[in-house]
Amino acid sequence: MLPILLSALDTPEEKDFFSRFYHKYKTDMYRYALSLLQAPHLAEEAVQEGWMKCVKNAGVFFQIPPEKRKAWMVVLVKNICLDIRRRENKYQPLDPDWDMEAPAQEGPHTIVEMIRAMPDQYRTILELKFVLEWKDKEIAQHLGLPLTTVTTRIHRGRKLLQDALRKEGYVP
Repeated sequence: MLPILLSALDTPEEKDFFSRFYHKYKTDMYRYALSLLQAPHLAEEAVQEGWMKCVKNAGVFFQIPPEKRKAWMVVLVKNICLDIRRRENKYQPLDPDWDMEAPAQEGPHTIVEMIRAMPDQYRTILELKFVLEWKDKEIAQHLGLPLTTVTTRIHRGRKLLQDALRKEGYVP
């Protein structure tokens, strides 16, 4: 992987410094990612993505004081690990105590249609959250609402969606 990373850098000095930095901290970054993700393949993915982002942002990396570069890399790997954890946990039931069973016959509505039939204050937020897979903070910024309002509406909208699913024949 290192030759690929080095090919993206411009000067021999940058390549030499980055190579030494990589060899010095590659094991530390992997161990840190493994401690956060608890899965070797995900930790390796996170670290590789971290090194690639580091090289992609080489201008920023080389402007950081040398004593702070490791901390910058740790934060970069941590954020990537958090993104991976969110991605891996994306498919969770609406309510942890609610295990959906399919109805005896197919209902006329899909979940997306049920969301679109909800009141506007919940519909817009639930579409952004579950159909477009936006994060709560992105929704709040886009709609100009406080984050607490967005999370409250997501919670209440999920309850309304559960009720609609029950009416369609999904049984908890």
